[in-house]
Amino acid sequence: MIKLGLTSQLSILLVCIGVAASGATGYSTYRANREMLMHEAEHSLLTSTQLLSQRFTAALGDVADDALVLATLPSSTVVARGDAPRPADARLKQVFSGFMRHHPEYLQIRLISRAEYGLERIRVERETNGVVVVPDDQLQEKGQFPYVYDALAANAERVYVSPIGLKAQRGSDPGRTLPVVMVGTPIADESGDKVGVLVIDVDLTKIFERIERDLPTDYAVYMANEWGDFLIHPDPDQTFGFERGHRVLMQKSFPATAPLFANGPSSLTFNGFARSNEPPAEVFAFVRSPFGLTGGKRFIALGLARPLTDVLAPANELGAQIMRLVLISSTVAIVLAVLFARALARPLRTLAYAVTHIFDEEAIERLPVGRSDEIGVLARCFDRMRMEIRSQVDALHTRQQELTHLAGHDPLTGLPNRTHFLEQLDLAIRRAALSDEPLAVMFVDLNDFKQINDQFGHSTGDQTLVVVAQRLRAALRGTDVVARYGGDEFVILVGGARTTDALRVAASRVQLAMEAPVPLGEHLMKVGVSIGISEFPADGMHAEELLAKADTAMYAAKTAAGSHFVRYQELASASEG
Repeated sequence: MIKLGLTSQLSILLVCIGVAASGATGYSTYRANREMLMHEAEHSLLTSTQLLSQRFTAALGDVADDALVLATLPSSTVVARGDAPRPADARLKQVFSGFMRHHPEYLQIRLISRAEYGLERIRVERETNGVVVVPDDQLQEKGQFPYVYDALAANAERVYVSPIGLKAQRGSDPGRTLPVVMVGTPIADESGDKVGVLVIDVDLTKIFERIERDLPTDYAVYMANEWGDFLIHPDPDQTFGFERGHRVLMQKSFPATAPLFANGPSSLTFNGFARSNEPPAEVFAFVRSPFGLTGGKRFIALGLARPLTDVLAPANELGAQIMRLVLISSTVAIVLAVLFARALARPLRTLAYAVTHIFDEEAIERLPVGRSDEIGVLARCFDRMRMEIRSQVDALHTRQQELTHLAGHDPLTGLPNRTHFLEQLDLAIRRAALSDEPLAVMFVDLNDFKQINDQFGHSTGDQTLVVVAQRLRAALRGTDVVARYGGDEFVILVGGARTTDALRVAASRVQLAMEAPVPLGEHLMKVGVSIGISEFPADGMHAEELLAKADTAMYAAKTAAGSHFVRYQELASASEG
């Protein structure tokens, strides 16, 4: 039997230790990075799901605001009572038709009287050939439907939101069904008596097409009602089972979501397989969100899924790098152990300590990176591996910051988005209420923007929106806030405007900024604006109310000949007159 000497024994021992340490470090680093990526992916996916839920709630809130605006029109009360003169009835039909044309997600707007068993007084609906006003002889009694009697049971200026269901499409494709929600609000007369209901039917596919545009293409969206019936699913056959005679429940397809429907936590994340343990695996995030603006226990469960392979791609790449570094480290350790076992015992111990304390800065400082031999190479390789790990961590943090910024800003123009603007407006209203300072909201809409998209393409339309955003920022004071509200609509928060003249000056600055033609390739196109203005506290005490009234004034400015901006107070005075 060959008896190994001390040097050989020490060499073998050091080789084993070095290889084991490198492998353990690589494996633990890979596992830690994998777990960190999984945690960050679940957190990011949950943030995206919550943001999607907020956008859906905000979209329904916009519909509710429109319903409240239409229900509070003076002519709505007169028509609901059934004693409206023909001009007032015609004007109200024009207003309803205008709202339908500006909101492609609206399928119907109906004014239903409380009298005569819920007889429809006005019904404007969307058909294949456009928006049409239903003749009076085709109007029907609707008093037996929940969206009528439940809306009448609600307090004035409160909104009823129906359960989400399917509705047959009108026009050339009557067999097709659309997911629809009905938003209704009571119409009250001067004495507070409810004389009718204003109901808007909303096509949810249009709303989700709008709020899903910013989601990556590999994300899958799920939504269920309070009973767990799928309303949105990547497989359309799984949706609205209760309408087709076979219910498909979210808590059955994804048992981990059962606490959402049993008063458990309002959000959860997990990873697994979408169908019966069939790959690919996915990361899931679900949230429970209240549904309906009248209170109660109704809710929806909204979820996002992302393939696990996409989440772990950085970890797999890092694992390959770690494997290469482990192989290099093991090879160097073997050579050094055979040639310099005794001489290198101490520096190898130092290196082993650093390997087992990868994030200990004091241990890293003691690494012999200045040596010119193999120990120095090994130390430098390990230091590069540590730097790559740190780089991966920093990249994850940077991505998180980008997601946080994206949640509050428009990715095209860089302006604050609707959610961020509403937060700033709420804060400004609270400050103004304490300091008795006035403020105003301007709702700015681009004229003929659809013509630019149709003639030059959406890419040119996006360039136009960027130029408009730059000009608006340049035209306003440093204390004013401008945000992109959506599409070609912008909103401006103007503080300190104590007089009507000050507001006119601010609106004139915006109009003057848009007078110069916008260069669109080889063409110059003049982009005009229509501005609606509401003021605090004269026009409202809440952000939603100010925005709704500014929006109403903007539509009046767009339809009024020769007028580019309208104050809501002037519009209200004209209506009363």
